[in-house]
Amino acid sequence: MATKLGRARSASIDDPFAAHLAPPEGETAEERTVRLAAAQKAEKTSRQIDEVLLQSKKLLDKKKSNVKILLLGQSESGKSTVLKNFRLRFTPQYFDAERAAWRMVVLLNLIGSVRVICETIESELAAPEFTLVSDIHRQRCADLAPILREEEIMNQLISPTKIQGEVYVRPGGEWKSTLATSEVAQNSASVVLSMRDEIETLWADTAVRELLEKKDISLRDGGGYFMDDVSRVTEPDYVPTDSDILRARIKTIGVEEHFFEKESASGTRGVKDFWIYDVPGSRGSRAAWIPFFDMVQAIVFLTPLSFYEVLEEDTRVNRLEDSVVLWKEICANVHLQNCQLILFFNKMDILKAKLRGGLIIKEYVPSFADRPNTYAGATGYFKEKFRAYHKRTSPKPRSFFYYETTAVDTRSTAKIIGAVHEEIFRKHLQESILI
Repeated sequence: MATKLGRARSASIDDPFAAHLAPPEGETAEERTVRLAAAQKAEKTSRQIDEVLLQSKKLLDKKKSNVKILLLGQSESGKSTVLKNFRLRFTPQYFDAERAAWRMVVLLNLIGSVRVICETIESELAAPEFTLVSDIHRQRCADLAPILREEEIMNQLISPTKIQGEVYVRPGGEWKSTLATSEVAQNSASVVLSMRDEIETLWADTAVRELLEKKDISLRDGGGYFMDDVSRVTEPDYVPTDSDILRARIKTIGVEEHFFEKESASGTRGVKDFWIYDVPGSRGSRAAWIPFFDMVQAIVFLTPLSFYEVLEEDTRVNRLEDSVVLWKEICANVHLQNCQLILFFNKMDILKAKLRGGLIIKEYVPSFADRPNTYAGATGYFKEKFRAYHKRTSPKPRSFFYYETTAVDTRSTAKIIGAVHEEIFRKHLQESILI
C-alpha cells in the first residue's frame, strides 16, 4: 500500500496536470463520449483562433513591408478620381467588374443635374421679377418629377442617412454590389429612360442655359457632364466607358483602404504590392489623417488652382489659400520628413476653360501682378510658390515632385500615374537596400 501511494505521489509531482486531466471518478461510457467530444471541439476552436491570429500577423507584416501611398487634399480636389486612375492602371479586371454599379451612379448624376436645374428655375420664378424663365419651364420640371423621386429611391438603397442634406457612401464595395444587382435600381433606370426626351428638351432650352450662367452654375464641371450625352447613358444596354467612370461623382465618408497587386517580371526583385489610403478632405475630417502618417512612403497631394472659389463647407475660406496652408503643414511635419511628397495641380482643364472665358488672375491673387494672364503664367507662378514652401518648411532637404493633371483624362493621367509609381518604388527599393 505504501509503495502504491508513493508511486501516485511521484506521478503527481512529475505531472502536476495529471489530476486535472484524469477522468472524473465514476464516469460512465456515455459521459466519457460527451467529455471527449467537447474536448475535441475546444481544441478545434483553439486551432482556428490560432490560425486567424497567424493570418492577421501575416497581413500586418505584409502591410509593413509593402509601399503605402496616402492621397491628401481638400474636399473636391479630385482624390477619388485619381484613385480610380490607379485602379484602372493596376487592377483593370476589378475595374471592369464594377461597370454595372457605375452605370447607376451615372444615372444618379444625371438626375442630380436635373434636380439642380429645376431648383434653380423654381428659385428664379419665386423672385419678385424674373425674365429668363416662365411657367412653361415650371411645367417641364413638374413633368420630370417622377425621375426626381427615383433619385431618392436609389439614394436610400446605398445610404439610408444623409449628412447636411448630402448622400454619402461608406468605405467598401457593398453599395456598388447593391446598385449593380438591385431590381429597384433597374426599375429606376427604366423610369429615366422613359423620360429622356423631356430631359433633353430641358437641357436644350436656351433660357435654361442663360439662367445657369447667370447663377454661375457650371454643371459640366461635375456630374452634369452627362447632360450632354443623355441618349447614350440612358440606353438599356449602356456600359460606362473608362472616362464615364472617372467623371461619375459620388461622395464618400470615412477612410478608403485599397490594396493593389502589381505583377513583376519573372526573376526580378522588389516589392510588388502597395496600399493606397483615401482619407476625407473636409476641414472637420482632417484629424483622421494623423494615424496614417505612420510608415507611409509617399503622399500624393492634390490641389486644384481654384483661387476663384471658396470652400463648400466654409465660404469664408478661399480654396487655394486652404490648400497652401495644408501643403505647408504637411511639408513641415517631422513625422513625414522621410516621406516623398508629390504635388498634383489637378483639374487643369477647368483652369484653362476659365482663362479662355476671360478670368483675370490678379483680380483674385493681387501678388500675381502683371505676369502673363495665361495658363503657363498661372501654373509657373503657383508652382514656384509651392516649391518655395516645400524647400523652406521641410525638416530636411528632399526632392520636389510636381505634375499638372486632369484626372478625368485617362491617357495623360495614366502616364503620370506610371511615372509616380515608378519613382515611389525606386526610392523604396533604394531604402530597402534592394538595388
